[in-house]
Formats: sequence, C-alpha cells, structure tokens
Amino acid sequence: MSDRAARLVGVYAVIAAGVAVLLAPLLALSYFGTSEGAEDLEIGTVSAWADPARDLADGLLTWASPERVYGTYVQGFALLFPAVLLCAWAARSRRRAESGGFERWSWRIALAGYGLATIGLSAAFVVLLGDSAPDGNALNVVFLALMLPGMMLSVIGSTVLGIALLRARYAPRLTAWLLALAFPLMLVGSAVIGHNSIGMVPLFVAWAATACGSGAPTIARLRTSSPERHSRLARVIAKRS
Repeated sequence: MSDRAARLVGVYAVIAAGVAVLLAPLLALSYFGTSEGAEDLEIGTVSAWADPARDLADGLLTWASPERVYGTYVQGFALLFPAVLLCAWAARSRRRAESGGFERWSWRIALAGYGLATIGLSAAFVVLLGDSAPDGNALNVVFLALMLPGMMLSVIGSTVLGIALLRARYAPRLTAWLLALAFPLMLVGSAVIGHNSIGMVPLFVAWAATACGSGAPTIARLRTSSPERHSRLARVIAKRS
C-alpha cells in the first residue's frame, strides 16, 4: 500500500472510530425499540442504561418506524467497518519482515474475520435499501450466515493478534491491548450492555490508535526535515556566492 493510500486509510479509521463511538449506542437503542429486541430490556444491566438513554435520545430513535430506524443505523455501521479491515491491512503490510510464525497466522485469522464481517455488513446494507419497513427475515439470514461468523472470527482473531503484538512490543500499546481484550469486551458488550455493535467499538479504537501512532513519526520527520532542507539550501547559496 502506498504512503498516500495509507494516510487516507488512517484518516478514514480515525473518523470511523469517532463516529462508531456515537453510533453504536444508538444502534443498540434502536434495536431495543424493535419487536425482536424489546425483550432484551428485561435484562437488568441493559435496562439500567438503556431506559434513561432512550429518553435522552428520543428524537434520534422515533423519527421513523422502529425497524426503519434500526435498519438505517445498521447501514451507517456498515459504512464504518471497512475502516477496520483497511487499517489492519495497511498495518500488516508494514510488518511483513518483522512478524514471526505465530504473529503471521494471527494476522491471517483477524483479517479473515474483518473481511467476512465487512462482507456481511455490506450485504445487510443492500438488504436494507429502499424499504420503509425492512425485511427482518432477510436481515436475519445475512446476520446468521455472514455477520455473526464474521464478528466472532474478528474478535477471536483480534484477541490472538493482540497477544502476538504484545509479545512483539508493538506500538502503539493501546492497539495491542484493545485487540487482546477484544473477545472479553465483546462478551461484555453483547451479554451485559445488550448489543454486539458496542462490543465491536474497541476494534475501531484499536486501529484508529494505530493510524494515529503510525502518523506521528511521519509528522515528526516532516517537521525535522524542513529545517534541514533550509540549512542545506543556505549552504549551497553561500558556496555559490
């Protein structure tokens, strides 16, 4: 991947992480408003945060039918998740010479999971197009066939990759730690908070941290190289005069 493409991917990853932090709770709350998700509000840990949050975000949850609101937020999430795949791919391309056998295999598992999840969310995006009342059965098929396996492979692969990166002293450390904790954080997001989209947010933040961390050395080089170029130019002018 070229440096320019890597920079664009990094910007995409940072923006996607910021939006995902805001969108994932709305996606969860909109799911609780559907007939299928309403029963989750009977769980104490879910209702403890969801009931006051639904009152606070009422206008963002009632602008259309519950199914249409939920479908729209799923589509929004589908536009964000490719950032995880692309940023991880860019990071992997820069570590080919450094990674050992365990790390190489963990990259393959994680990238396969991110790819499958991206395909599943893209399929969900298409299924949800157009209809004012999305077809819940079609969405369930996509979820069970693609999205759920993709998410599970993503978090398992991320946890294995995170352990490998911690062993390799990967920087930034925040990325390695969030990836290593991806599986337990997904369990907390799904079982305790009530929706798997919240459990996926750490992946967005992890790869956004890598995007920021990989950009910092580049910025530093640019800042230090400019005075050096000016100094060399001054020496050349002095010699000619």
